[in-house]
Amino acid sequence: MAAPNSQLREPHLCEIFMTWLVFRVFGRSVYRDFAGSLPLTGKETVLDFGCGMGTVAYFVAERLPEVKLTCVDISERWLVACKRTLKNYQNVSFLRGDIALLPLTDLSFDIIYSHFVLHDIEDSELKRVVPVLARLMKEKGKFIFREPMKDMEKIRFIQSLMEGSNLCRESSRITDIPAMGNALENVYKKV
Repeated sequence: MAAPNSQLREPHLCEIFMTWLVFRVFGRSVYRDFAGSLPLTGKETVLDFGCGMGTVAYFVAERLPEVKLTCVDISERWLVACKRTLKNYQNVSFLRGDIALLPLTDLSFDIIYSHFVLHDIEDSELKRVVPVLARLMKEKGKFIFREPMKDMEKIRFIQSLMEGSNLCRESSRITDIPAMGNALENVYKKV
């Protein structure tokens, strides 16, 4: 997920290649583990916020045979890469743009997740985006995110925005991710 529209920075080809390399080398221990931790039964409506090249979505799509996974990113290049990663899945839809401006219906997702996305969004944009994501969640829906622990002040800010958007923290855990270091995973439930 890139910065807001006004400051959009498309990824360089080197960045896309490095992500692809991590996906190929560490995919199971980084992305599959996170996808496996999502509370899915296979019938949920799911939104991947800031899908990037679809590294987590690749493992989520196979767990949702009966419903669609919606992948959203503001970056054209990341979304093109995501479509390539998920080309063998028919249960995925793709949307590019600002989450607040996309044609998505309130109360439509059981699960929203983001993986290493929120820390890259400016605080002023997070103040605008988090309530939108909360509105998109069904009652008792869950928002799960994993963020690097190198900036705990940013994580605390994200957590305060979640709680200010009627989301209650259900659980937290620290994970050690190969090639990425420690990360914090949070599960929030809509109350």
